[in-house]
Amino acid sequence: MEVLYIRFPNADYVTDVLRAITAVIEEGTFKVTAESLRLTAMDPAHISLVDLELKKESAEEYRVSREVEITLNVNDIVKLLRRARRSEALAISYDDEVRRLRISLADVRGGKERDFVLSTLEPMGTPINPPNLTFEAWARVSSDEFYEAIEDAKSISDSVRITIRSDSLIILAKGESKSSQHKFAKGGAALHEVDAKSDISASFSIAYLEKIVRPAKQLSEEMTLHLSNNRPIKLSFPLSGGKVDYLIAPRMD
Repeated sequence: MEVLYIRFPNADYVTDVLRAITAVIEEGTFKVTAESLRLTAMDPAHISLVDLELKKESAEEYRVSREVEITLNVNDIVKLLRRARRSEALAISYDDEVRRLRISLADVRGGKERDFVLSTLEPMGTPINPPNLTFEAWARVSSDEFYEAIEDAKSISDSVRITIRSDSLIILAKGESKSSQHKFAKGGAALHEVDAKSDISASFSIAYLEKIVRPAKQLSEEMTLHLSNNRPIKLSFPLSGGKVDYLIAPRMD
């Protein structure tokens, strides 16, 4: 029995969203309700977490007869969608009796439709709920500019120290004999907003930041960093009709 049918006007949008998820996981469980599609999952090392929500408003058509959880190999779907063309719409349907997901790519102008059927996987243990964290500071910054700062730091060290001040965002990398610092000032083109009552900072793995921000910056021109002293950082990317958030555990200097 088909319990859901979701249609997006652009396959590229879904491909970019799923590619951003695979920065953290290869397989995941999607919880689909009448209001939204949600996935929260942690990487095997328990260093990073992804929390995706696509509300029904993000889709051109959204029909869900009852709440369902679907476990999928996200990497396999991304590989499949690489075959999608820009002009194609994407529709997803799920039959819970045979536990199979159907992905349809439709080229309306060309009068062509392609269907792919994937078997779902066994559920992956207990579902993860997004942690309820509070943060001491936040900054809204250009995704591209933040990524460039991380790329520059990569040749200096394997970690960066991120500091949010009341008037700036600073990304510092230190090696044995060299260092790099990017300072984004409040009021500049790259740093859109910042809020901190005092200097708040923590260190993080460049590998994890790079792996996450590279695909996620394709989803949004801006991102928001939420930070507390020596605690996990939250990276938020707004989507059309949803959002994708990441948590990364700190590196202790």
